Formats: sequence, structure tokens, C-alpha cells
Amino acid sequence: MNTGSVILIGIIAIVASAAAVAAGPNNGLAIPAAAVAVGSSAFLLLGVFDRLARSSPAPAALPRTASTRVREALAAGKHGRRELIALLDSLERRGYGLATPVLSSAESEQLLAVSPEEFRRYLDARERELERRT
Repeated sequence: MNTGSVILIGIIAIVASAAAVAAGPNNGLAIPAAAVAVGSSAFLLLGVFDRLARSSPAPAALPRTASTRVREALAAGKHGRRELIALLDSLERRGYGLATPVLSSAESEQLLAVSPEEFRRYLDARERELERRT
């Protein structure tokens, strides 16, 4: 709906409302005027909803934060272990420099094969070591 039609329909709604109020007990005039007022107001409301629907952008994807990545990796079980190991390596390199050694591919593969309890112990020990060094 363009601006001109919004103004015109708004004027019609105001005039019809005033006519319905001025008609008082004369139902033959009040009811049609009220119907026109309500109808034009409904058109204005539809125009507002239409404008809102067109102007609101599609919701952007939320950025994946580190905590989101950790939760997703933990929920994935064995499939999320690589992500957890990579996150720990990344944290360690950020804190202690790029020269910090990371797990070799053989060590990573070994960690991927251990039981869930043993992997949790590894995560706990590695986290404690990172916290101790900071």
C-alpha cells in the first residue's frame, strides 16, 4: 500500500467514525457509517501487516560460539571428539603461542578409540592443565 492510499483510507476511517458518532441513535445512518469505519480500519491494519512482512529481514543464523561448539561436540559423542580435541589445541596455542605442540594424528586416533569414560578423563586433565597454566 502506498502512502497516498494509506492517507485516503485513514481519512475515510476518521470521517466514517465521526459520522457514526454524530448519527447518535439513528441506526439507519450509524450502522453503515460504523461498518465503513471498521472496514477501512481493517484495510489500514492489513497494510501495516503487509509492510511489516515485507520489511522484516530473514533471521540471520546465529554465530557459533565456542560454548555452542563444545555443547554440540559433547552431544555428538564419539563423532564430536575431533572437534573437542581441536578446540583444546586451539585454546592451548592461543594461550601459549603457535609453537605449542599439538597432538599427532596417531595420538588423536588413539583418543578417538578410547572409552567415553577415558576420553572424559583426558578432557578433564587437559582442561585442568590449561587452567593451571593461566
